[in-house]
This record gives sequence, C-alpha cells and structure tokens, in this order.
Amino acid sequence: MMSKKQLIHPLVAGIFAAIVTIGYGIAYEKATAIEGEQLVSLREAIPMLHLFIAPIVGCLLASLGFFIAQKFNSKVVLFVFYFLFAGLSILTSFGIFSVYNLHEEIQFTIYGYSMPMHYFPFLSWVAFKPLFTSNGK
Repeated sequence: MMSKKQLIHPLVAGIFAAIVTIGYGIAYEKATAIEGEQLVSLREAIPMLHLFIAPIVGCLLASLGFFIAQKFNSKVVLFVFYFLFAGLSILTSFGIFSVYNLHEEIQFTIYGYSMPMHYFPFLSWVAFKPLFTSNGK
C-alpha cells in the first residue's frame, strides 16, 4: 500500500506543474498577442481546466508506476521507469499535431504554446522527489 508521502508527492508536484503550466500559457498568450477570437479558439481546443487537471493526473499516474517499479528494488527498473516517464512526456507532446479547427492566425503558434507543457509534470515530479524520500530512490 502506498504511504502518505507517496500520495502527497504527486499531488504537490502535480499542483506545482499545473501552476507552471497555467502561468506559462498565460505568459505565452500575452507574448504572442493571442486574444479575442484567437483566444476563444485556443480555449475551445485546450480548455484551461485541462491545463490544470492533466499535470496532476500525470504525476499521480507516475507515482503509481514508481510504486510498482520500486517493488523490484533494482537500479535498472528505476532507470526504465524514468526513461518511460520522460519518453511518454516527449511522445504526448506530439499529440498537439492532431489539434485542428484553430483560428488560422494561431494554428502554428499552438506548438510553442502546448508542447513545453507536456514536460512540466515530469520535471516537477523529479524535482520534488528528493523531498519525499530518504534514500533518493
């Protein structure tokens, strides 16, 4: 059974990643002047609620995978876990190429908007991990 630390870690990391994701999104929107119809189009394609929930769910699923990997108590298994987590972050970032029906003026800026967001859960999960473990595993 997962301990409190093993449940708190993904929640803290996920909430942090969600805050960073939303902050990055707002900063990107301002920097690239996404507003009006363009912003409406963007919010229909990628709702703000999804930007908040996805990192939390991603971190929770990662912790479940880590919990299972830890049962094997092997450096190779832990490496495979981190490799798969990073790989899934990269792989899911390509999903943005399947977003259609965007306002024509932002159809290409969406890549810079959303691709980096896929890495925030992984980075947050790894960054917060040492706070919740005594041996760094």
